[in-house]
Amino acid sequence: MADCVIQNKQPHTPGEEGLQDQKLITLIYQAAQTGKTIILPRVSRLDATRGPAPRMLK
Repeated sequence: MADCVIQNKQPHTPGEEGLQDQKLITLIYQAAQTGKTIILPRVSRLDATRGPAPRMLK
């Protein structure tokens, strides 16, 4: 992330992905507390929140 800030690049894992993770964690806790299964909507494409793949360091 620091490299993205320094070089003004889009990170591979943007804030939207972190928000998505937090929503999923909240639903997991909700399911655990209520004992009910929570059905999630299907994701329309793979890596829907991903930015460009990071370049490999040498």
